[in-house]
Amino acid sequence: MTEVPSHDQLEAERLSPDAVVLQRRHERDEKVYRDWCENSYGMVEVGPEQFHPTDVLQALAPDAARRGRDDAAAQSLTDIEQVVCDQFPAPIAVPFHGFLEGPRFAITRLHRLRDTWESLVRLLASVALSEAASNGPQFAPLRLREGADQGWRLCKRQDLYSNKLSVRIGLVEGVLQRAHELGFSLKLASLVPQDVLAEVRRLNAVRNGFSHGATMSETQARTIIDDAYPVVRDLLLDLRDLSNVQLMRVRSLLPGNKAEIERLSGHAQSRRVSELELDQQAAAVAITAGPVEGLDRVLARIDGLMLDLSPFVYVADDETGHRTRVFEFKSKNAGEWTLECVADSTTRSSPCASHENLLARFQSLLGDIGGSV
Repeated sequence: MTEVPSHDQLEAERLSPDAVVLQRRHERDEKVYRDWCENSYGMVEVGPEQFHPTDVLQALAPDAARRGRDDAAAQSLTDIEQVVCDQFPAPIAVPFHGFLEGPRFAITRLHRLRDTWESLVRLLASVALSEAASNGPQFAPLRLREGADQGWRLCKRQDLYSNKLSVRIGLVEGVLQRAHELGFSLKLASLVPQDVLAEVRRLNAVRNGFSHGATMSETQARTIIDDAYPVVRDLLLDLRDLSNVQLMRVRSLLPGNKAEIERLSGHAQSRRVSELELDQQAAAVAITAGPVEGLDRVLARIDGLMLDLSPFVYVADDETGHRTRVFEFKSKNAGEWTLECVADSTTRSSPCASHENLLARFQSLLGDIGGSV
């Protein structure tokens, strides 16, 4: 993406994951290790008794158990890189693949790592707002906070399209918090549990550290990557269920409650078109998702629930008509809505009015406040 980072204020967040996240990761890694051992060695049978290989190794060969845990952990980190590239939504997968497999200049790779992070936060916020709005006005009044050490405040209309990542994280947190208060079970909560969201906020402070810095050398960029990437990769492992979020572009509606869709997952930007059966809820969303200023809307399907992610994510054909370009909302300025392509950082501008009209469906989240800015 462009060199200009989101205008977040630097926050004083903790320097390491909190105890809940560490416990979650310990349990996750232990399950990965047990599965790895069982797949590698099978169950151990002694007469009529069966023993799990992890228990046998721990009791009889603790050094081998330690090495096995290390091997299993290393494999899971390698696997998540492949999962993100191949199965995560395209706005995340495309820049992440560029970080892993693109030009090896450290500064370029650092920018692509930053792009991955920013796209992750923006996508989560888009899903959060869209799912909250689909539940109607009972979500009002939505509140947010821009940092763990700040107080909660009422969400305003301009927060819905803020380019500050701290605000967008606050929107996700606000939706999860409000759903908890109402006793609602959101699909969002299965993707990003509340304790993992706290880790998202902490990592945003890490991202701030190198996004707000002055021009750096290749050596400095390599040092930052060495420090930041393991932290980002751990979080991607926490958010592995994002691979279940299916982004799509509806190309045409077909008879029999079907649609011809283009799937927007993984780093490959070539066309993947298929048919999808639509239930009543999905059909209602697809029918109303017409193009905006020459851009097609992006829909998200999560465990059967269909959401419209506009005006935050759009797609359009490239100049050849054979590849699809994914655009994210970047900023609003002087009556223009600026979007940025996740693949090459080029921007596209169009009049605000058409995009901001789509914000009307989020107005119910604001209650009696909001304003018209």
